[in-house]
Amino acid sequence: MKLSLAVRFVGIGAAAAVGIAGCGSNSNGSSSSGGSGNNTAGCASGSISGQGSTFQQTIEQQWSSDFANKCSGAQVTYTGVGSGAGIEQFGLGKADFAGSDVVMLADEQSAADKACGSPAIHIPVIAGGVAIIYNLNGVSNLQLSAPTLAKIFTGKVKTWNDPAIKQDNPGVNLPSQAIAVYHREDDSGTTAVFTGFLDAIAHSDWPNGAGKEATRITVGQKATGSDGVVAGVKQTAGGITYAEISYAKQNSLPTAKVKGLGDYTAQTSDTVSSALASGFSIIGSGNNLAGMLDFKKMTTGYPISTVSYAIVCSQYSDSGKASLVKDYLDYAVTTGQSSADQLGFAPLPTALATRAKAAVDSIS
Repeated sequence: MKLSLAVRFVGIGAAAAVGIAGCGSNSNGSSSSGGSGNNTAGCASGSISGQGSTFQQTIEQQWSSDFANKCSGAQVTYTGVGSGAGIEQFGLGKADFAGSDVVMLADEQSAADKACGSPAIHIPVIAGGVAIIYNLNGVSNLQLSAPTLAKIFTGKVKTWNDPAIKQDNPGVNLPSQAIAVYHREDDSGTTAVFTGFLDAIAHSDWPNGAGKEATRITVGQKATGSDGVVAGVKQTAGGITYAEISYAKQNSLPTAKVKGLGDYTAQTSDTVSSALASGFSIIGSGNNLAGMLDFKKMTTGYPISTVSYAIVCSQYSDSGKASLVKDYLDYAVTTGQSSADQLGFAPLPTALATRAKAAVDSIS
């Protein structure tokens, strides 16, 4: 049985069955594109703006800078406001594209279609993992299982030397320090991915379901954006949060190895690609590459791995905007993938990158 949330997330299925259940064929090879595809991106001039996912923000900033250097007449701005706000602004016609870690709900799709005057489509642009970022003096090699994470983020585990954390970390000297949870106060695709993982893998310990809403996590401190929650952790001894790994690197904070249904695994480009090869499927049709994740199939690789999307109009009323959106995203899913590793992301798997480029090229 699937909950109505299933079509919402980057591919997050329902609580008990987080599965694809034959909804679509797996479209990913185990290899990554790394920007090796043919890049025929042009250099349309003008300006466009995107809003949305803070998960994407770091690499969007890199892409927009590099694209501007390549195309002197083009200006692309991207503002990380959260997936929910980005989808809303796109549906109001206030952004030329949205960045999102979640697939639109039916009412959001209708609003986006109306704003576009054509069907809005989801195009995967980057892959990555939701990292567990923490601040614990003297502990730099932490391991956390899904049930332990569920207990931490529901407040059942309150101190770092709790037996559940000790069980995950045999032989590690863990302090009696209180755990300070930080979570998003804005509608967040990262929250949707994280809670989807907990709902699927630690369901008996996670009563809050899966979704982007801040109310999915009710303990600890709230902050806006991935940068906000990570800043909170950096300032708080004993802090913990979930965010894209580039924010951990920017703040010199460690990340935990995470155990889903496989072994404790660190997040790397290879481990993200391995997880997506078995756990991501396209459920959209035609050039709409909306997908689902099946966390229960991620028995290898980093178990909180995901794909992040650009949501765009299939046809723009302004031909100049269409050309620039098309050229920019063509750059992003080809040459731009080479920036993934250095920023803590993973390039799109080769087969998915090929489909993404075809979807981009269909924009008019």
